Amino acid sequence: MWRWLLRFRHRRGYGIHSPFAFSFVTGVVYERGAYYAYAPLSREARPARAALREKDDRLLLRLANASRAAWMLVAGPVAPLSLSYLQAGRSCPCKQVSDVTAAALEAAMQGREAPGLVYAVPGAALGAVVRAVVPRAGEHTMLVLAGIYASHAGREAWRSLKADSRVRVTFDLYDFGIAFFQRRLNKQDYIVNYF
Repeated sequence: MWRWLLRFRHRRGYGIHSPFAFSFVTGVVYERGAYYAYAPLSREARPARAALREKDDRLLLRLANASRAAWMLVAGPVAPLSLSYLQAGRSCPCKQVSDVTAAALEAAMQGREAPGLVYAVPGAALGAVVRAVVPRAGEHTMLVLAGIYASHAGREAWRSLKADSRVRVTFDLYDFGIAFFQRRLNKQDYIVNYF
């Protein structure tokens, strides 16, 4: 409840003047439509101690769909159900790297074009993801970090990502941090009341 009160003014795109950011918040983050894969995926058994809620998995599907990625990179051991939501959002190759180190991530991206979507699972070493992905990010890469406030290291990684000049727009959803690299966008950091 406290988190909701602190972020109350940042809901549903209020106060966002950028057409890109407003469209992303209203059309992806707060999208209420029934996607084609929601019903079949919601029937799959959700583990009792799942890292993500169904709402979060649905957001991953919408993010993958919005990214229009040619290929996706998942950093960390992702839950099978969350992976199903990601792949339902975008049917493209998905490379998983369980050992989240900068060297392992760089090796996964070696010899390929920049990934369209990079998702760092809850509990992954976010600092290593940021160090490996940001220099290789393309114009249309979307970087999604889960658990940006779960630890001190996560907060530091999120702070350094926002400060990087190559990152143009960031969205702080508290549970997730989302970064875009399109040079045409003005540098801006948004807080979104995502519950």
